[in-house]
Amino acid sequence: MHARRVRRSDYVRADRRPLRSTTGATWRRVSAYASERPAALAPDDVRRTFAAAASALVPGLGQLINGRLLLARWFGVPALVLLASAWLLIAANSPTRLFASLIAPTTMSLALALNVVVFGWRLVSVVHAFFDGRYEARPGRFGVMGLGLILLAVAVPHGVANAWGNDAQAAFRSVFAGSGDAGPGRAVASTEGQPGPKDRLNILLVGVDSFPGRSEVLTDTMMVVSLDPVGSTVSIISLPRDIVGVPLGNGDTFGPKLNSLMSYADRHPGDFPAGGMRTLEDAVGAMLGIPIHYYARIDFVGFVELIDSVGGVDINVARGFYDPKYDGIGLNPDKVRGWRVTAGPNHFNGYEALAYARSRYAVGESDFTRAARQQEIIVALETKLTSAGSLLGNVPSLLTAFGDLLTTDLPTSRLPDLAAIADEMGSRSIYRMVLGHPLVKPSNDPKYGSAQVPDLTAIRAAVLAILPAPGEVPTAWPTTAPAKGGASTPSSAP
Repeated sequence: MHARRVRRSDYVRADRRPLRSTTGATWRRVSAYASERPAALAPDDVRRTFAAAASALVPGLGQLINGRLLLARWFGVPALVLLASAWLLIAANSPTRLFASLIAPTTMSLALALNVVVFGWRLVSVVHAFFDGRYEARPGRFGVMGLGLILLAVAVPHGVANAWGNDAQAAFRSVFAGSGDAGPGRAVASTEGQPGPKDRLNILLVGVDSFPGRSEVLTDTMMVVSLDPVGSTVSIISLPRDIVGVPLGNGDTFGPKLNSLMSYADRHPGDFPAGGMRTLEDAVGAMLGIPIHYYARIDFVGFVELIDSVGGVDINVARGFYDPKYDGIGLNPDKVRGWRVTAGPNHFNGYEALAYARSRYAVGESDFTRAARQQEIIVALETKLTSAGSLLGNVPSLLTAFGDLLTTDLPTSRLPDLAAIADEMGSRSIYRMVLGHPLVKPSNDPKYGSAQVPDLTAIRAAVLAILPAPGEVPTAWPTTAPAKGGASTPSSAP
């Protein structure tokens, strides 16, 4: 038998490039088995993997390495424009304001769509750079593995960003459920009578004491947070929960304790068609002599989750105490009655912060000192949220906590402005006041028990001092100093 004639196509050069000349070429026979299974490392694997990695960093850079100048421009110019725009946004805005702008619903929807487009753009650029025609059509196994790792590195951050964006949208649907339609009987918000960008913004912050076994929902924490966008200051006024005889703003007076008004109004819609929250806002505004523009309702269980999501808060406690009656309201991890805190710097987790804000039966403590401690927690939380890395480093848990914690009718369009105020506030730009003696006077009402009777004239004068015209420096009553961070300061408590 004659030996089969060896064909030129049975051979390739040792570097696996197609044979074009026999001169100086090193020959080897390619077996059928070798032609079916790729080599572990093809000669071009390193170069093509490097080009793909370059396009993963900046689309078009791999094409530039491959000598495809036109394609490098097509892939690279949009990427560079996007990177430059992102850099300008970051340089022109603080992290807090940027975060507040980004998570607004309209902006977030656009960001999610852009995230998908950028991911596809990077993916195409990487794959094209890897399979460029200048390289042989079949990469080695290590080349394929390298491509897989690069694609994974490209996909993961986009997947995380998409998950965060979806979490943000879900949280916004929960938090801003009252935006525009803030409860039973509340009409859609209009711009008429609403504060402008240079006007004071007054928000009623309500802590709701709603737990299993409670017969009604009580607003045991009530404070007005007023933001001055001109002077970049914040004033906080805490209201005792046991105030009685509060004007409703329509000529009527609510006789029982103020903390029961919201629940009572919700149970009697015929008498209070505006709903419980709007009725409470109007009553607080009438008592203080100011308009209440928006509300924020806080759930105590969500409050614990929020504090834990930012890693706790730091408070410099002025005076330690022991409350033997504090029961943990069902959240006590140790199931032990009573709670103690020592004077000096303290780091509180969510449960401890709630205990510090709610304890009131220790010697020398009262509803007034408790209100002052609640203000300390709010200030410490603001400090933690605006500190470097606290927002972006805890996005998933923070969004979940906010969704469980808060509902508000504050328009989302105001969030960037509020974030700017938070960033621009100086180290001594938060003014705090608790309505105490002689603004309110104790009373043993035969119908409502231990109560506080407001002196409306004195209260409105004190409020006018701590909430002056925008740009003017507040004067807290009587000796409360402005505070920033977790420091405990004098309050108007007796």
